[in-house]
Amino acid sequence: MPSSRFRPAGELKPDDICAFLFPGTGSAGVPDLPGLAATGRAAARAVGDVLDAVQEGLPRPGWPSLRSILLEEPAEYRAAARTPGVAQLASYAASVAVDRALRTHGVHPGFAVGQSFGEIAALVCAGAFAITDGARMAVSVVGVLARRGGGGGMGLLEAGEDDARAVIETAGAPEVVVACLNAPSVTVVSGPEKPLEAVLDAARGRGVNAVRLAVPYLSHHPAMAGADDEWYAMIRGFPQRPLELPVHSPVRGRAYHDGDDLHRALADCIVRPVRLPDTLRAVHEAGATVFTEAGTGNALCQCARLAVPGARTLAPLRDHPRHGLTGKAASGITPARDGRDGS
Repeated sequence: MPSSRFRPAGELKPDDICAFLFPGTGSAGVPDLPGLAATGRAAARAVGDVLDAVQEGLPRPGWPSLRSILLEEPAEYRAAARTPGVAQLASYAASVAVDRALRTHGVHPGFAVGQSFGEIAALVCAGAFAITDGARMAVSVVGVLARRGGGGGMGLLEAGEDDARAVIETAGAPEVVVACLNAPSVTVVSGPEKPLEAVLDAARGRGVNAVRLAVPYLSHHPAMAGADDEWYAMIRGFPQRPLELPVHSPVRGRAYHDGDDLHRALADCIVRPVRLPDTLRAVHEAGATVFTEAGTGNALCQCARLAVPGARTLAPLRDHPRHGLTGKAASGITPARDGRDGS
């Protein structure tokens, strides 16, 4: 049943320009696609069409029905997500579904920003790749990362980049590197299992909040050199189409253009670090007035509020009324606040 309370376009000012933010694989949470589909018939069709297109890109054996675990029987999701790759593909599907559903409500992106794995969905949102080809890319990169980056992982520190490097030095773990700067005070590190745990313990010993992310492999790490070339060879044949809106990359530190080899740009994300705050500021300076989380939760919206003081945000899979009922924040737009979450 459609929710009469979910009117994201009504929360926007006439001259607002949205930047859609697409989260990476460290983002937690079960995608509430039933709640999103319940916001209107057009949104329901959009969500279903996205899930069907993503399913088409998945290998036939060994993969669950995304329609079943994300839309029709969501109670089955957690069990299905134990299969490697399912959570990542669900995250990709949720991001594209939010993008398409918001458009049915009159909310269209003026910019797109992808965080690491989220760059696939960002480029699909911008029309550079088809939804099904994006799913094929996502499946293949998960396989490459699991095979080439096994035995490592990633952790989040509520600390700035300099403090994170100091923690790494204190832990005596040079194998651990700064992988992502998500916000001025939120840093993600990547490294082999034991050194990574040593860094997280050292951070807690200094009074820094530190958590292990649900990413069971190395990423944004120099040890992954070669994995990027392997994945590039796997995806370079997928057709690249003209960009329909600016996509700003926190890895390359600029907006992409049609002359870029976007397959190579995606492959760079396996090895090169992510610097999100500078990108969010650049998008804001380019004209974005509202940062919109195209995915589960609101971690990137919190990063935007930390990087851009006074930033206004919209998080549909957190803020909309769930299954037709009033949620925690029924009015989607939220003003700046001192959030510290990030992934």
